[in-house]
Amino acid sequence: MLLWIRWASHKTPLKLLWTAEGTSSLVNQFMQLLLPWYVLSTTGSLLWTGFIGFCSLLPNIFSSLYGGKMIDKLGRSKMMLSCEVIQFVLLGAIPILIACHVAYPWLIGVLIFLSSFFDAPGQLARTALAPTFSRYAEVSLPRATGVVEALDGIMSVFGPILGGIFIAFLGLYASWVAVVVMCAFTVLISLTIYSRRNRRLLSNPTTFSHAWQLLKADHVLRDSILFTMPFFILGQSWELLLLPGYIYQYHYDPVYLGLLGAAFGLGAFMGALYFARAAKKFKFFTLLTANYAAYTLSVLVLYYNFPKTVVLGATWLCGIPFGAFSAMISTLILLRAPENLRGKILGIFATASYTVESLCVLGIAVFMHFLGLQKTLAFMAYMFSGLILISVIGRKKNDFWAETSGKTPLPPWQKVKKKKVLLLEYKPGMPPRRTEHIWTHK
Repeated sequence: MLLWIRWASHKTPLKLLWTAEGTSSLVNQFMQLLLPWYVLSTTGSLLWTGFIGFCSLLPNIFSSLYGGKMIDKLGRSKMMLSCEVIQFVLLGAIPILIACHVAYPWLIGVLIFLSSFFDAPGQLARTALAPTFSRYAEVSLPRATGVVEALDGIMSVFGPILGGIFIAFLGLYASWVAVVVMCAFTVLISLTIYSRRNRRLLSNPTTFSHAWQLLKADHVLRDSILFTMPFFILGQSWELLLLPGYIYQYHYDPVYLGLLGAAFGLGAFMGALYFARAAKKFKFFTLLTANYAAYTLSVLVLYYNFPKTVVLGATWLCGIPFGAFSAMISTLILLRAPENLRGKILGIFATASYTVESLCVLGIAVFMHFLGLQKTLAFMAYMFSGLILISVIGRKKNDFWAETSGKTPLPPWQKVKKKKVLLLEYKPGMPPRRTEHIWTHK
C-alpha cells in the first residue's frame, strides 16, 4: 500500500501536466475549425478569414520571447496558470458579444489577437515543465514528450470531429460556449499543478545573449531548428485557409472538414506514440524528408479533388511522420539546452516558427484571394517538392537525433548508482564552459 501511494504521488505531476496539455490541445483544435468557419459563415470573405487567422498567430511572435523570459522570472507553473486564466476571460467574452449581436469581425479579431498573445507562453511553460515532471515520474524524456505529441495528435482527431458536430447540430453560438467550458477546465488543472508546485530558483541566471551563444556553438541544435522552419510555411495555413477554402469551394459540409482534421490528427497520434515507444530507431534526416514528401501529398490530393476516401486516407498518412518529428524536435531541444536556458531556447524556436506561420497565413490568404485556390495549391506543391530535394542534398553525415539521443538520462530500471555527465553551464559575464557533474539515481 505504501509503495502504491509513493508511485501515485510521484506520477501525479506528470499526469496532471499531460491532462492540461491534452485539454489545451483540444481547445486549440476545436478553435482551428470553429474560428475560420465562423468568420467565413458570417462574412463570406476568405480575406477576412485570413486576416483573423493572421491575428491569431501574429502575437505569438512577440509573446514567445517575452514568455521565455517571464518563465524564468515568475516560474513555470505560475506562468502557465496566469496565461490560462487570461485566455479564459478573453475567449469567454466572444459568446457574450454574439448574444448581444455586436460580434463584429474586427472585434473578434482583437479578442483573438489578445488571447493568442498568452497562448505561446502557456505552451512554453508546459513544455519547460516536462523534463522536471518526467524525472519525478521516472519516465524518460523522449517518452514523456512523445506522449505529449500523441495527446496533441489524438485531440486533433476528436477536436475537429467534435467541432464539426457542434457546428452542424448545435450551431456556432453553442460551439463558442463549449470552448469557454473547456478553457475553464484547463484553468482548474493548471491551478492544481500550481498549488502542488515546489518553490525553486534556477541557478546561474541567463540572458538571451547566452541562448544565442548556445545556438552559435551547438550546430546540431541550430541546424535542427532551421531545417524545421519550412514546416510552418503550410502549418496553420492548411487548417485555417486551405482546408476551409477547399470545403467552401466544393460545397462540402463542416463535418467533412472535421474529418479531414481528425484524419491528420490520427496519423500524428500514431507517429508520436511510436516515437515514444521506439525513439532510438528514428533518424532526423529520414524523418525530415518524409515530412516534406507528406506535405506535398497533402496539397496534391486537394489540388486534384480526389474522392473523399482517398483524401482522408492521404491526410491520415501525412500525419504519421509529422507526429513523430514534432516529438523528436521537442525532445532534441530539451535535451541539448541546459535547464537554465530551456525557456529562452524554446522562446526563440517558437518566435521563429510563429513568424513564418503568421507571414505565410497572410501571404496565402492574399494568394487565394487574387489567384484562387487551385493556383495556390499548385504553387505549394512545387515549393515542397523543392524542399524534398534540399533535404536530401543537405543531409549531414552525422544524424542529429543519433547525436542527441545519447544525452538521455539512464532509465530508472537500470541499477546505476552514479553517472558522470558533462553539462554546459553559463554564468553572466563569463564564456560558456563544460563542467563535470555527478548524477545519482536513488
